[in-house]
Parts: sequence; C-alpha cells; structure tokens
Amino acid sequence: MSSFEQKFRIFSNLCTEDYLIRYANKGLYKRSLKELDNGVTVDYTWNETSVSCELSEGSMCTLQDTLDQWQCSCPSEQICKHVLISILYYQREHATTDIKNKDEQGEADSGTGLDQANELDEVRIDQASSSIDTASRFRWMLESDLTKLIKSLSSSVIEEVLFRLRYPEVIKVLEDSLFTVYLVSQDIEVSFTEEPSLAKALCKVKQTAGNIAKLEALLRYRMQQGIDDTDSLSTKAFDLKFSLLTVKECRVILADMLKTGLARLPESYLAELETLAITAHSGNLPDIERSLRGIQGELQLFFNRHVRFSMPTLLNRVSKLYLALHVLEQENASAIQQSQLIGRFRSKYYTVPELHLYGIGADAWETRSGFRGITYYFYGLDDQQIYTYSDVRATYYDDHEFSYSEHYGSYIPWLPQVTFRQFAGEEVQFRAVKVNEDCRLSSGEGAKLTILPRTEVEKVNVASLVQEASSILSHDSQEVSLFSAPKERLAIIKVSRILEHYFEPNTQDLMLTVMTEASEELVLTLPYASDWETTIKRLESGYGAAALEHFYTFVRVEQQQIVPISFLKGSTVFSLKLDLGYGRMKRLGRL
Repeated sequence: MSSFEQKFRIFSNLCTEDYLIRYANKGLYKRSLKELDNGVTVDYTWNETSVSCELSEGSMCTLQDTLDQWQCSCPSEQICKHVLISILYYQREHATTDIKNKDEQGEADSGTGLDQANELDEVRIDQASSSIDTASRFRWMLESDLTKLIKSLSSSVIEEVLFRLRYPEVIKVLEDSLFTVYLVSQDIEVSFTEEPSLAKALCKVKQTAGNIAKLEALLRYRMQQGIDDTDSLSTKAFDLKFSLLTVKECRVILADMLKTGLARLPESYLAELETLAITAHSGNLPDIERSLRGIQGELQLFFNRHVRFSMPTLLNRVSKLYLALHVLEQENASAIQQSQLIGRFRSKYYTVPELHLYGIGADAWETRSGFRGITYYFYGLDDQQIYTYSDVRATYYDDHEFSYSEHYGSYIPWLPQVTFRQFAGEEVQFRAVKVNEDCRLSSGEGAKLTILPRTEVEKVNVASLVQEASSILSHDSQEVSLFSAPKERLAIIKVSRILEHYFEPNTQDLMLTVMTEASEELVLTLPYASDWETTIKRLESGYGAAALEHFYTFVRVEQQQIVPISFLKGSTVFSLKLDLGYGRMKRLGRL
C-alpha cells in the first residue's frame, strides 16, 4: 500500500454518512448508493498525492485526502455523485477485505486456542470504546492551540471575524458523527470533524466567505464555553509596517512648535506641516497624516484671525498626536494598539448579519477642503451605538455641484421606492449590511433592508444618549482618547419648550434658548451659512416652534457649542437644516 493510499484510507473512514450528506446533500448521497447497488464499479490508480478513479459508466475523478479539492469529468461545479461513488465504493471494498482478513486470522488461531481469547479481547475493546465520552472526540475545539489552527488564514479573514464577534449571534450545537455549529441569523451550518483542522470542516459557503464562517463558528462556540481569543487573534490580524523614522521626525517637529509657542510661530510652519504630512503618507501612517493636516487647518484659522479658531481644539489635536507618536516610538504597544494609532488610508467594511436601527435625523455639511454631503444618523436598538450613512460629493471642480434638496429627495440604494427624506425618519432592519469601525453603513450590494413600523421615540430606550444640560459641556466629556478614533460627540436632550430665539450678528449664529425637562436652561447654536439663510430666518421668526413642547433634540457638541441636528417627537423626526420646506416643524407642534 502506497503512502497516499494509507492517507486516503484514513480519509475514507472519516467520510461517514453525516459527513457526506452535510458536504453534499441527502438526495445526492442516496442516488450514489443506488448506483452502487445497481452494479457501478470503480478502478483506482494511485498517484503520489492523489488517486485517479475510473467509474465503469465512463466518468473519471481525481481525489485527494480532503473534499475541498477534487476534479471530475462531468460538468458539475459542485460536488457530484461520481465523487461520492468513488469514496463509497472504496469503503465497501475495504470493509470486505477487512472482514476476509479477519476470518482467515480466526481460522489460523483456532488450532492454538487463541480464538476465544481474541473474541474476549474484542468484546472488552468494544465495551471500553462505548464508555468513552463522545465529547472527547471534539475536545480539540476547546483545547487546541488557536495560533496553529488559524495559521493558514489571511489576516483580512481574521480581522473580519474579530469585528463580527462584536455583534451577538445565536448558535445551536448538534453533536453526532460530526460537531455542527449553526449560526442562526446567518442560516449557516459548519460541521467539524474529529481532526483538529479548520480546512477539514464542512460548510456550504465556499472560498473566503466559507473560511470566515468556519472560524466564526469555532470562535463563537469557544466564547460560549467562556474562552476569550481576542489576544491570540489580534497578533495575526494586525501585522503592521510603518516608518519609525517618520514617527521620530514628526514628534521632534511638534516638540519644536510647543517650545516656540503660537505667538512666535512663523507662517512658514504651515508648509513644513504639509511636507511632513506627505512624508507620513509615504511612511504608511494614515492617521498621523490626517492629524497633521488637522493641526495645519487650525493654524490656518489662527493666522487668518478667524472667529472659528479654537485654542482648546488645537491643544487637543497636538496633545493626542504627540502622545500617539511617543507610544509608537517606544515600540511597546500591542499590535492592535499600534493599528489604532496608525489607522487606515481607506476605511474597511465588514459584513454584519443583522442590524435593527432607528432613524434620529440628518445633517447637511460642507468642509473647507471642498466637500459637501448629508449624514444620516441611526440609533442601534440592539447595541445602543450611533450608525451613520453619508452621501458625499467633491465640489472643488467647476462642473461639480451638490444640491442638498435634490440629494435629500433622491432614492436610497437599498430600496428604490424609498427616498432619503423618508429613510432619515424610519425604523429599519438591515441584513448582511457592511459596516466599518466607525459604524458607517456601506451602500454596497448584498444588504437587504426592511422598513418596520416606527416606534414612538418616547417608548424607545435611548438612555445611553440622553444627557443633562449641566453635564453635556463638562470637561470630562472632552478627554483625549488615545487608542480610539475621534468620534462626533452626540447626545439627546429632553426639552420642555423653546424659551426664545434670536440671531447673533457678531458670530453669525442663530441662538435657541430651551428649557429642559430637568428645568435647566440651555442654549443651542445653529451656525450661519448661506445655504441655510432661509432656514435660519424661518426659525428666527418662530416658524412652528411656539407650539412645540415636550420633545427630544438630537445634538452635536463641538467647540463648547451645542449644535442641534434634529427634533424628535412621537413617530416624527424633523431635521433642522433639511425639513423646513416639508412642514414637519408644524406637524411636530401639533403632536
């Protein structure tokens, strides 16, 4: 017997009925048995790493010691009956040979009186085998070295599974000749064999998606048993390369700026920051590049004596970047911490099986670098996270324009009959939607969206977002977070009524003074822009606001100001910059 035939013999013994049915299907398995009963035979030619199988009805198969790799002369792209017949015929022939050898051995031993002893030993072995706990056959799923199991997987697969584990998933476990983990919401079954290998696991999903499902099923089962694999996975998922020389150079230049001080800082420092940002880009340091450009933008406001310049904002940017550079230079941070400091040039999106979201408003914006867009905000009812979707366009080319009203009235990419205006105020269920680290939704293909009946906001648990007026501008909420991406500071405030509204000519802001449900006065600031001139005039005139009482306002906190994004009451959402033309403010006041 050749070395490969020995491997194939072991493999064929693992191909139980459950194994083959789960890899193919029950109908194909039964048809294969029927053809064997009708007299189909197979001739085997043993090669160094494979076996060529010639069926008596003319088909040719080439098999290895795994069902992940096979070839057949028939046109089927999925596993076919010829492959199953080749395995099942070998099993039958091999079983017949074993029985014959056993009978011959029994006859040879009968003359010496050993036959009774052999029979007794066989009974004892069978009894011992039946007493072994069947769970021990799959003990490797909990006890094997995970780093060896994931050795063949790419870092992108491991990174995606790490992200998916943040979201809950119900699993069901079935143990027979295989150990099957069923991912309920994804409707995916993964069956593991006794061999400690992810490659040998069975899954109908193929290629990269199949590898993701196999690893996710294993890790969710291990999580269920109280095993945390985050550290083991992070080392493999985040294999980073960056320019340490650039890191040191950036830190030195920032230190020089702090020593010089703003009062004596020359405007030529802006050009130096631009050069440094380009160097950071080529040194694979995307977040360092963004931070440098952010500091550059703040300094530009300072040199122009712009009213929007904020010293606290500049100090926060400089402090966070300097600390990040210092940590990277020390080379003591873990792989996942380094990845958080370095960031990505392009945001990576991962598939989330299910998201239940509640629309809380939309905000239109424009950047100094020439981009316009609308961001739609949703509250995750299962995980209490804020999710966003942004429709963005570059407008720095002469022939590129962005009409807020046109885009707000256009159709969403997931359901062609629903506009973005409707989408902003809906309660929705996503399946298989792609999400990035910052909880931004992707419009990519594959996601399925269902519009649900909208729950009144007063009945939704938004406690994680609700803040009191006395604490919303507190110093603690502005702490620098080193190992996480900067996020918008968003909150919901319960408002009793609007006390007054007036336009501040010095700052070009509309000021709304409100009384909260906790009887605290709070000032909301809506910065002026030419696009919102009509909106601000209507709000200044009290358009629909006089009758508005006991509602929620969704706000963003920036530069010690509270900027309102939307008002919510009952099942209605009013996005301040975008909805005045649709009469929703008056409808809110009547609720």
